[in-house]
Amino acid sequence: MDKGADETTNLLGNQTQNYGPGAVDQSIEISDQGGQSSEPSTPPVGITSSMERNKNLRQRHLRSGEWDGAVDGTSSGDDGMYVFVQKPENEVEAQRMQQNYMFGFKKWKSHVTARPLADRSDIVKQLYAEQEKVPPPQVSVYRPTNFLYVILLGWWIALLYCIVGCLMLFTIIGRKYAFFCWKMAGYFFWPFGKFVSMESGTLLESRDRDYTVSDTVPLVSGTPSLGTKHSSYGYWKHPQTYIWLVLGLPLLFIVHGVVFLLSWFLVITIPVAKLNLKAIRVMLFLPPDTVQIKTSSMSLVSPDSEIIIYTHQSVNFYYYKYTVDGMNVILVNLLVFVLLSLVLGYADRDNHLTGDVTKFILSFLALIPLSYYIGMAITSISAQSNFAVGALLNATFGSIVEISLYTVALVKGRQSGNTKCYSELVKSALAGTLLGTMLLVPGLCMIIGGLKHRLQVFNPRSVGVSSSLLFVSVAGAFTPTIFSKAYGTLQCGECVYDTNRTTSVLPNTSYALQCQDCEYSVFGFNGDHTLYDNHIRPLVYACALVLPIAYLIGLIFTMKTHKSHIHDKFMEEAKSRATGDGHGTDVHWGRIKSTVILLCSVILTSLSADIATEHIQPVLENSSVSLYFLGVTLLALVPDIPEVVNGIQFALQNNVNLSIEVGTTTAVQVCMLQMPLLVLLDLIYPVDFYLIFSDLHLWAVIFSVIVMNYVFQDGKSNYFQGSALFMVYVLLILMYFFSPAGNEVCGSP
Repeated sequence: MDKGADETTNLLGNQTQNYGPGAVDQSIEISDQGGQSSEPSTPPVGITSSMERNKNLRQRHLRSGEWDGAVDGTSSGDDGMYVFVQKPENEVEAQRMQQNYMFGFKKWKSHVTARPLADRSDIVKQLYAEQEKVPPPQVSVYRPTNFLYVILLGWWIALLYCIVGCLMLFTIIGRKYAFFCWKMAGYFFWPFGKFVSMESGTLLESRDRDYTVSDTVPLVSGTPSLGTKHSSYGYWKHPQTYIWLVLGLPLLFIVHGVVFLLSWFLVITIPVAKLNLKAIRVMLFLPPDTVQIKTSSMSLVSPDSEIIIYTHQSVNFYYYKYTVDGMNVILVNLLVFVLLSLVLGYADRDNHLTGDVTKFILSFLALIPLSYYIGMAITSISAQSNFAVGALLNATFGSIVEISLYTVALVKGRQSGNTKCYSELVKSALAGTLLGTMLLVPGLCMIIGGLKHRLQVFNPRSVGVSSSLLFVSVAGAFTPTIFSKAYGTLQCGECVYDTNRTTSVLPNTSYALQCQDCEYSVFGFNGDHTLYDNHIRPLVYACALVLPIAYLIGLIFTMKTHKSHIHDKFMEEAKSRATGDGHGTDVHWGRIKSTVILLCSVILTSLSADIATEHIQPVLENSSVSLYFLGVTLLALVPDIPEVVNGIQFALQNNVNLSIEVGTTTAVQVCMLQMPLLVLLDLIYPVDFYLIFSDLHLWAVIFSVIVMNYVFQDGKSNYFQGSALFMVYVLLILMYFFSPAGNEVCGSP
């Protein structure tokens, strides 16, 4: 099979997916002949049907107006190449998409601008947009989740309203609020299929005019403004109002607030959260005799009435797609762990409220949303700036979570006098990051993407600069380790004579030794530093200097040479095909806002890392978990969760190229930026961080590089290959889990 046919085989295996207008995976055939399309070479037998399916699919989308594309790059020679990218809505998104294919930039899937609601799916529209009428009768309110709401929440909220109503009735003058409470008790017991309305002109704060509830719908067209106030009610002149504000409202306000927080945190119960939020903001402050409750089967309200809220469901499983200020609601909810970790970590230093394990877990959970906010801020600034600013920002802040965690850990080890424990922990985290980015990330992406698309193909050459630099970075990072194995001293923890094995050579008799806990040391007998000072340390500094230079060369190649051949055409084509002209683009975070969020997130990350490292040694001392295992899993994977999620999202959209790039780029940054920075830290502030890894780390990383290169060489991706990578990762992690070494260095200093 010739070269052109082989590439056609690889690239035509992808089946394009339609994600709706504005979010379509596209395929464009390009060449290096001035950007003009050229026909691919004749495919071999067995590929014709695949080509015909893709051709028919493209023609069908072209006829329907749903097919559009952006050029990702050019192919060499006469080979055709099909590239799958999303259609950018504006120039800012085109800039973000372009940077995803450039070395040194974060591969970010989420949009940095507000997507037009009209281009979203019907499911997403229901989460955000208000509708113009009650859902049709075929929408049933008798769902298992609604009955579960009655069992868990509805009955006791209704009971509370009944109790408050009786209390207001005893005041005589507050009897109107008593009837209001009994009316609301029936509503909150079963709010589904009912709407709450009021006569227009009643008190409703103007801040609610723009308040959007996904399943809160007006029932009549031409709804009057909700921001009007009418003085005829004399709301604040009646004594009953103040009786209500003192006796009834505080308790109900607290209960609705608690229910709102709990249901919002669970995400899928956000409809219940919005229902309670509306009660807090509006319904509890309405005049009691103006509120009406009707079911959707009744006649519509009069034209002079205003609809407050309507809901037909207590659970919506699609709310995991919901975003708040451009950030997924799940990540927004995880910010509570930042608050908990800081409060408990600094206010409860004597562990009166909770122990070391709880604080350790909370601090690491806090790193998850903070790493996302840092990534979103970096991407937002880069997408709104030139490439030089973006490259500099990604190089300095791209690994800030890991650098903060490792730096604080090493400094904490120096201050506690237990430098070897924290140094080994950091080395384990570095090795674990390499294993995760070379095996776990591509493995999961191939499995999930393969289950959806069956077969995903990519051009091995399109992996780009990061793939080439990966081998350079791993070689440079582990060169001092290999050197130390060749010239270091073999030192053992304990040796005994084996009298059963002797060697007699007259006139002497020698006995064999049995030793354990043996390892190569860069220091000789009696702490001799000659080898390390004269040979190994200069080599470490030389490697720490060469690796950032190689990273810089990769950036220059991407921004200058490579950019002129590929990315300029990508940007030109993307801008010409963008749905918007770039004017009035609604960016989630502007440059100033992104900068403030970035700096605040970095500070909070440093504080959370300080709490985590402060409580990690008691965890190691009081548990049987191996230091190596904790380093290669928790410390390595938690800061890289955004990369894992972004890689999976790219794979789901049939862009396995970027899924691979996510892992390789992170691995390159670990070797070429993070390790040299830690060496620089040790040079400025000695923390006994030697860039010498144990045999376990060395051979695990080398084996991972070999396996990854072997799997990627055919340019095809499916769930079987992904399973192979994932299983190799699991086996290596099991090796670390059962490793007996490591914890002996973390005893009390």
